[in-house]
Parts: sequence; structure tokens; C-alpha cells
Amino acid sequence: MSMLCVDKDIKAAVFDVDGTLYDYRNGCVPHSAIDAVARLKEKGYFIIVATGRTMAMLNPQITEELAPDYYILSNGALVSDRNSLIFFSNPFSRKETDLLVDLTNAYGGAMILKYQNENCIYFDYEAGRKLWDVGPGMVEEQTFFDEKHKTHNRKLPIGISIYGDGELKQEIQRFFTVDEFKDAHGIDVMREGVHKMAGLKRLLKGLGLGPENIIAFGDSGNDVEMITQAAIGVAMGNGKKELQQAADYVSPCSWEDGIAEALHTLQLI
Repeated sequence: MSMLCVDKDIKAAVFDVDGTLYDYRNGCVPHSAIDAVARLKEKGYFIIVATGRTMAMLNPQITEELAPDYYILSNGALVSDRNSLIFFSNPFSRKETDLLVDLTNAYGGAMILKYQNENCIYFDYEAGRKLWDVGPGMVEEQTFFDEKHKTHNRKLPIGISIYGDGELKQEIQRFFTVDEFKDAHGIDVMREGVHKMAGLKRLLKGLGLGPENIIAFGDSGNDVEMITQAAIGVAMGNGKKELQQAADYVSPCSWEDGIAEALHTLQLI
């Protein structure tokens, strides 16, 4: 498998968070992954995190211990550097947001409006927290409840996650595609043309790089584009089977030191 890297000009490593960097079983990013990323940095690789989360949904183990150079946030809707300097932002439109608010209200769900540095929950605070109260966890002081459901009237969100039953999900899928969370009641709402790889390409262009210069790691449906378009796409052993079939390499699970093992096997560290 190490032959994958022999003729590749890899300059950057891109990592999904939930289920990839983050080990659900042990509730943390494994030390092996932190050490492996540090070795990549020492060798001069750019480190990029690509996630459905925003900065307000990432804890210090991601932002400070891993300390990525760049972030692809809210599934490609926002691109920033480690200092939160925004290079690109593509929020939901007013029409899209109003539609999702109306549907979630009508079907008794809860929703999180995602912004770069805060999260807003509509309709049911406790249900809304279930959406992101796993993995690296939401930053509580940056999450607020709007009982009047008016926040989006003054500021449009860069991402929307919804918690509800199958009927609500089915109704949303009439207008959008969705990415299911570990808890199938939770979904990320995906817009056409907005995905991690789209945001990543904008960043790479600014760095003078292209998809042929990256290795990408992921585990879920919202990682498909970057896994299939990267020079080397790595699917986690705990990832979805469809992603594993599309990847160049399948690593062990995140809780089995999958990232470190893959980087060693591919001779990047």
C-alpha cells in the first residue's frame, strides 16, 4: 500500500473530525493521532480539518492540541485559518432557512443554526443539544436558545442541523440532501454544490495547490467528494461501507490508531 505515495506530490493532509479524528469509544482524539499530526507538521505538511461543525462546536483538543492550519467548516460553507480569518462564506439563503424553520416547527423537531462562533437552537433546547452533544462537544457558553425563532432574520446561518423523526427527514429530503448523524434522528442539511471538497478547492487554490496534492481522511457520507477526488483518499475502518469501497486505502478504526497506522503505512511519517 505504501506504493500509493511513491509518485504523489502530497503537500497537505485533510481530516474529518467525528468518527475520524475523534474516537467515539474513548471520547477523545487518540494520542497516536495527535502525535502523527505533529509529525506531519514537522515535515512541512499543511494540516486541514474538514468538518460539518463550526469553530463553536470544536473543543480545545481539536483547536489547540491538533492546531490545524486551516478549517473547512459546516461541510464546506465556510473556510478559515487557525485565527478565524474567513476566506470564504456561503450561508443558507433566507428562503432556504425559512423553509427549514417551518418544516421543523410543523413536524415537532429541533434545529441548530450554525454560525462561526456561536450556535442557536430553535424549538427544543434539550433535543437540539443532542445533535452535537457528542464527539468534541458543543461549547456551552457559545450556544443559546431563541424561543422566538428570529435569529436567522438578522443573521443567516452557514449550517443547519435538525433533530426529528423519519417523517421530518423525509419531508426535508424533498428539497435537500441530508447526512445522517450517528443518532439517525439527527441530520445535517446539505445544499447542492456545497460540500467539503468544494470549500477545500477554494482553499487549495489560494495555497497554489490542487486535489492532486492532498491526502484526505473520512468516515461518512459528507466525506465522499474529498475522499474520491484527493490524490489519496483514506476511509476509516469504522466508516460507511460505501466510502470504504470508494477509497484508495482503508485504515483501522479510529479507536485502533487508524490515522497513525495509515500515515505510517503510506510512508508520510
